[in-house]
Amino acid sequence: MITVGTGTSDDLGAIEGFAEAAMGPAFDHPDLDSAQRAENVRIVGMTRQACAGALDRDDATLLVARDEATGPVGFAIVLRTDPAMPEIDWLIVNPSFHGRGAADALMREALEWIGPGVPVKLGVIHYNARAIAFYEKHGFRDTGRIVGRHAIPRRLMIRPAEDGSRLHN
Repeated sequence: MITVGTGTSDDLGAIEGFAEAAMGPAFDHPDLDSAQRAENVRIVGMTRQACAGALDRDDATLLVARDEATGPVGFAIVLRTDPAMPEIDWLIVNPSFHGRGAADALMREALEWIGPGVPVKLGVIHYNARAIAFYEKHGFRDTGRIVGRHAIPRRLMIRPAEDGSRLHN
């Protein structure tokens, strides 16, 4: 059974353990150049720092999906840096738990933490079809714009403001 709760510093080692297995295949693509591949390695390497940083901020949360037998199997970092449009900054699930509800549970909790009445944004690597389909299932739509200054372009996806009645798709 998967449960989601607020992350703690005790979760960081487990998150770091599955982050590369999750992000490596999702971020890789045969057409990447050496600078893009180096960026992917750097992002995987900063997972622990990003999660720890979310623990120390009032405008952020680290949500952790846990399997009762395995422990942490996924995480999301959610930011309210811009209260008018909060952001799901990271949503990563251990590949051995894909299709088992961890990502859905993280998304539900992230949207619950944000609350109704505001749009929500995120950036997704433009060729990550699995992630794009997942976000679309949860009401996010591709804006056609690129976000960030990454070597690999990220599509800006936005979920319109909710009135609270549709938080659990």
